Amino acid sequence: MLDADLAEAMADAIMPIELSAEQRDRMRTRILNRASAGPPSRMTTLRGSEGPWEDVAPGIQLRTLHLDRSSNTRSFLLRMEPGSRIPVHSHTQEEQCLVIEGEVSIGEHIMRSGDWHVAPPGTTHEDLRTQTGCLLFIRAEIAALT
Repeated sequence: MLDADLAEAMADAIMPIELSAEQRDRMRTRILNRASAGPPSRMTTLRGSEGPWEDVAPGIQLRTLHLDRSSNTRSFLLRMEPGSRIPVHSHTQEEQCLVIEGEVSIGEHIMRSGDWHVAPPGTTHEDLRTQTGCLLFIRAEIAALT
């Protein structure tokens, strides 16, 4: 951070220049091209403002980020409102979960922001619940929560 007086002095020292109409047009074109550029070849980008949230249970919303039909998995965000819960469920494939915000519990096991959890195939979760609300990133079988 610059001291306010120093920042003002630097701004005052910069001499504005007048661009020609051609220079303004070229600059505008470059900025618009860069802003609208798609992801690199064969890659996908899903912007934070893109993709719908779907209600999957009372107080629970899911936003699919990626489907991988070859492995029957998907990556998604799961938003749980305070007091919401997901009932006991089993896993036929590995499920990976990162707590992004808030706090969530599986039975008496509490996980907080930054915690990582993996449930191997053949395991069963007790109720998944939150008192604070939470946002989770999950990679699991496609059928999970639908």
